[in-house]
Order: sequence, then structure tokens, then C-alpha cells
Amino acid sequence: MLKRLDKYILKSFIGPFIVTFFIALVILLIQFLWKYIEDLVGKGLGTFVIAKLLFYASANMIPLALPLATLLSSIMVYGNLGERFELAALKSAGISMFRFMRSTIIAGIFIAFGAFMFSNYVLPKASLKFWTTLIDITKQKPALNIKPDQFYNEIDNYSILIGSKQEDNIHISDITIYEEGDNKHNTNVLIAAKGEMLPSGDKKNLVLKLEKGKQYEELKPEVRNKQQFEHMRMEFGTWEKVLDLSGFEMQQSSEELYKDHYRMMNVGQLSVAIDSLVVQSQNKSETLSKVLDQYFTFNRDTAFTSRIESMEKVKTSDTSFIETVNPEEQKVVIKRALASVRNISNYTQQIEDSMRFTNEKIADHKIEWHRKFTLSVICLVFIFVGAPLGAIIRKGGFGLPVIFSIFIFIIYYVISITGEKMSEQAVISPFTGMWMAIFIIFPFSLYLTLKAKNDSPIFSLESYSNFFYKLKQRLFKK
Repeated sequence: MLKRLDKYILKSFIGPFIVTFFIALVILLIQFLWKYIEDLVGKGLGTFVIAKLLFYASANMIPLALPLATLLSSIMVYGNLGERFELAALKSAGISMFRFMRSTIIAGIFIAFGAFMFSNYVLPKASLKFWTTLIDITKQKPALNIKPDQFYNEIDNYSILIGSKQEDNIHISDITIYEEGDNKHNTNVLIAAKGEMLPSGDKKNLVLKLEKGKQYEELKPEVRNKQQFEHMRMEFGTWEKVLDLSGFEMQQSSEELYKDHYRMMNVGQLSVAIDSLVVQSQNKSETLSKVLDQYFTFNRDTAFTSRIESMEKVKTSDTSFIETVNPEEQKVVIKRALASVRNISNYTQQIEDSMRFTNEKIADHKIEWHRKFTLSVICLVFIFVGAPLGAIIRKGGFGLPVIFSIFIFIIYYVISITGEKMSEQAVISPFTGMWMAIFIIFPFSLYLTLKAKNDSPIFSLESYSNFFYKLKQRLFKK
């Protein structure tokens, strides 16, 4: 019976988990598109490029979608069991809460293990592909779109102005083209009454078939007279001008530029990078200490101190050292002292800035290192939150479970982001910041499990009023 029960609960869990996971993933992808819509629209991106970007973006959304799906599906499963009084039947048969949670806990362990493997081996490579593709897209120029009565300057070394354009986007009129020379001045101006605008067969050039026009060109400095600034004018009946559109092609950046970023590393690489950065920070601290010792540490004169006891006592004087120096040399001494102070101050500031930057990098690497593990652990913790919570509320489907799961997930996310930001600012350690949300939610999960085991109505106002009433009676008696 128990094996059948495990199979039944596990089967009930897997279906909602897969559905809720992809629903959460789609919602997060929509949020991503909304955020970067301005960088994607109007650049003539191909279907393959957009599909590749969304694929890598979805991989980066899994760390958010996976815990949410685990929480929501566990609430739904045990909410359905409670709503159909199956949990009551199991408890009446003597089966404990932990016993019929066993299959879900085992599933949670597998999910946690898979989350760690994904976060450690797949996510760094997916992040590298995603950010490389996204940066290439943001750098790409907008698609060719020449509008009437507006200068178009996206083609390198050309400014194009047209008076009108027909609906076929081919026939144009009142054309003016300014071509920049080596000195970035308009040395060549072309005017045409009408023409056609067509892309070449390979889409790498724009072909302008112009009619009834003139071209004005300034002569080069070695040809023209410096006093007269001569130019050349040419009239034409038809002229075919080809403009290079290679600048509109998306240039693929090398992944080598971003592979050393901490988000593109696994646990082993992060550990090595952290050790290297710690050594760098220690070396900088030791270097600063040695430099300061040269300025502020004075060696003891043993020959002098050995004769202190034999020295006669003399009256002290309030005369400063500078007053004992020849007045003509005082200015030189003061200038040298000020220069020395400025030098050591500037050097100290440079070392401090460098150490601060290194320590920030250490914190970033440690945060990412802990993130690999917190993703796995929170998936398992949410099993202990969702299962007893579903058993308590006894509601399945996408109604009340969705409300509770989103509310709990938002609390977890806010605490997690707060801890991460505090860790980045060195307010708390990376360990405390990244595990803070789990340290808060895990006791809450144990509390829910205990309440579900004892069938305690945690959402009943009467139970809390009775508790405070009894507490008041005890305090009043004392």
C-alpha cells in the first residue's frame, strides 16, 4: 500500500511541477522581453538570432522558475489531497505526515541535485552565450529606414535626405546625399530629382539608381588652389550609386572577452579565482605597510640609548624643530615636507582604492559561489513549506495555492536580494547575505510541518485569540 501511495503522490506532484515550471518560465521571459524591448525592436533581427537569445535567456531564468514551481506544485498536490479528504483518510489509517511526504521529499532531493548540476555546469555557459548575444544585439545599428524630410546618418560617412517616398519603399524623389571626407567635412554633395532605392542581392549594399542630378565635389588640398578653394560640378542623367551596408550586420563578439566574469564560472573556477584575489589583496596590504614603514618608522640608535643613564638632566624647551633651522632654509624644509606628505597620501589613496576594488571582486565571487548552493537548498526547503501548507489550507488547483506561493516566493526573493545587496556593500558577509533567506524560511517550514502534523488551524483567528487570552491570564495571575 505504501509503495502505491508513494507512486500516487509522486505522480500527482510531477505533472503540476512541469506545468507550473514552464508557466513561470514563460512569465519570466515576457518580463525579460518587456525590459529589453527597446534594444530588440527595429534592428532587423532574424528568427534564428531571436530564438537563440530567448533560449539562452530562458536558461538564465531557471534559477527563479525552479523554486517557484517547486513551491506551487507542492502546495497544489497536498491541497488537492486535503480537499478530497485523502489526507484525513491516510492519517486515520495511522500514516504520519512525514511518511506520506517521503516521496515528495525524495523528489525534492533530486530537484535540488539537478538544480546544483545545472547551476554549476550549464548556467555559466548559458550565461556566457546569453550576454555575448545580448551585447552584440545592443551594439547593432537599427535596420535601414530612410524617412522623408529627415536626415539619415546611420550609413557610415553618408547623410541622406529625401523629400518623399512612395508606398513601395523603392521610388524616392528630391534626393540629397552628403558624403564625408577624411577630415569629417562634407566634401561631396549629390542632388537628384528622383530615383530608386534597392538592396543588393546579398543584402550587403544599398543600390541607389538616381536620375537628373548634379554632384558637387571639393578638390583635394594638393590639387586645389589654397586661395580660391575650387570645387568640381558634374551633371548626370542617370547614375547608380552603391552604399556599403556591412555596418548593419551583427558583429559577433569573442566569448573570450567575458569568460573570466564571475557569473561565467563554476564552483571550482570561483574557488581558484577567490584564492587568487585574496593573495592579491594581501600583497597590496603588505606593500602599503612596507612603504609606510619607510616614512614613519625610525630605527633606534642603540649607541645613543646606552648612554642615556649617564646623561645629565637638562631643562626641556617648547622650541619646535623648525625654529632651530636657519630661517633661509625653513621654506625649503617646509616644501620638502609638504611634497613628501602629498606623495605618501596619493600613494596610500591609490593602494586603498585598488584594495577596495579587489575586495569588491572577492565579495562578488563569493556571492556567486554561495548562489550555486542556495538554489539547490531553497528547492528542498520549499518542499517543507508547500507540502504542509497545502495540507493545512486544503485547497488545490490554481486558485488559493497560487496566491500563497507567490506571496511566500516574493518574501523569499526580497530577503534574498536584500542580503545580496548588503553583501556587495560589505555590510554583512557573503555567507550571511546569501543564506539569510534560507535561515529565515527554514524554521518557518518546520513550524508549518509541525502544525500540519498536529492538524493545527494556523489561519484561525480564534486559535490566536485563545493563545493571547491564556497568556494574559497567566501574566495577570503573576
